[in-house]
Amino acid sequence: MSLQKRFISVILVILLAAGVMFAGRMEMKSPEGEEEITAWYTREDTIYFWYSDPELSDYINKAAVDFGEQNNVHVFPMLITVENYIETVNKASVYNEQMPDAYLLDTSELEMATLAGLATEIDDAAGVCNTANFSQVALDAVTYDGKLVGYPLAYNTSALVYNKDYLHTWAEEKALAILLEEAEDYVLTDYLANVNAELEEANESDWVTELDEDEVDHYEIDSELVPYKELSDEEKVTALESKTAEVYETALPQTLNELLTIANTFNAPDGAEGVMTWDVSDIFYNFWMIGDVVNLGGEYGDDENQISLNNEGSRICLNYYQYLNEFFYIEADAVDYDDVVEDFIDGKMLFTIASVDVVNTLNKAKEDGRIDFEYGFAMIPDINEEISSRNMSTTTAVVVNGYSEKKELANAFAAYLVNDFADELYTRCGKPAANIKANAAYEDLKVFDAEYAESVPLPKIIELENFWMELEALFARIWDGADIEEETEKLDETVNLFFL
Repeated sequence: MSLQKRFISVILVILLAAGVMFAGRMEMKSPEGEEEITAWYTREDTIYFWYSDPELSDYINKAAVDFGEQNNVHVFPMLITVENYIETVNKASVYNEQMPDAYLLDTSELEMATLAGLATEIDDAAGVCNTANFSQVALDAVTYDGKLVGYPLAYNTSALVYNKDYLHTWAEEKALAILLEEAEDYVLTDYLANVNAELEEANESDWVTELDEDEVDHYEIDSELVPYKELSDEEKVTALESKTAEVYETALPQTLNELLTIANTFNAPDGAEGVMTWDVSDIFYNFWMIGDVVNLGGEYGDDENQISLNNEGSRICLNYYQYLNEFFYIEADAVDYDDVVEDFIDGKMLFTIASVDVVNTLNKAKEDGRIDFEYGFAMIPDINEEISSRNMSTTTAVVVNGYSEKKELANAFAAYLVNDFADELYTRCGKPAANIKANAAYEDLKVFDAEYAESVPLPKIIELENFWMELEALFARIWDGADIEEETEKLDETVNLFFL
């Protein structure tokens, strides 16, 4: 970092500290007057808290105020937006220049922070870091060398987004095909369902599979099979509605083969340009293809002896990936995430893959009248019956600075952020909390929570810092038809060079 940048960083820290102090003094002016001001000045202790994402300001500032009042302490939040954030943390800590006692950090940087003494094992006196509050993935993400070195705050991952209206149209098309091809008798099916429902109401326990003559006469139903095409128009409508509801209930694809079946049989209505598109140029939206079959550092993503990329499973998955291009014809150099989301909003696609931010984007578009259809979120289909899809995920952690002399208070504030105050995170800044309980009120986040719980966190190994660029380039070449075995062998060689 140049001297000029260092100077700017120091000035920025000073100005931000002054700004926070000024804001704190402004808040003290209240009807309670002198008593409240005196209470503020006589608080027992002070900690500094750093973060680099401006979108978190409302959340962090409010949490600092509430925690400070509850514990009779000062918490000074400081927004530090510099290019080399972790380097700035290090310099402030070494030179004791209003260093952060705790700060936010992406978990992929935990190895660097821990080895530099900037992250230390948490004491978790409040007992919040357990599987009752966090998924194992979240806890693994903040674990380094077998020790918890952070508190999981927020996450990001992706999921399948779908147009419910288009999927219902496809379900109706399939239902009609079933009725015509199989000549399914809806009268008898509905009759047995009605009998079962009435027996359940009467607290009978046995399912009726055979009916004697008296029962048939009682319900006045003709048991003769009636092909769909021989039904009256009114009966056809009823039969089609019933079968469509049945098909739609299981219409969401569970595997890639089921997804391709939909793509191959869907007659796109006016306005729709295809079945599916996503940003194939970004590894964040592609990693699900290989997430289940690669190993990026073992359980905690910190073991360089556990790296496996070039294996039979990855080659199978990449073959599937290459075939998807033949099916969906997406040009990698012409696609962009924001454009993909816009295409979905415009009703051009049945499916897409998007990160958590899409929830707010679609809800806002709905409020603005730009979306006139229903949409939903679902798990990304598995590769096949044996190989699951597993997304990449990022996790933002609250880290306690190893240089801090206020570790006990810093740990307490960190625990407060990720537990007591976590249900405010999505409301205030649109970021889903890693805390399992915090997102309970948001129906649209349930699928993303589930994807996160099964995801692959970014590894912490310092040498893999540039790995994602190499992997993204590999996906691009394979998408364009490159030889899969040759490409995976090259990636293996490249990764090995990282550790020389």
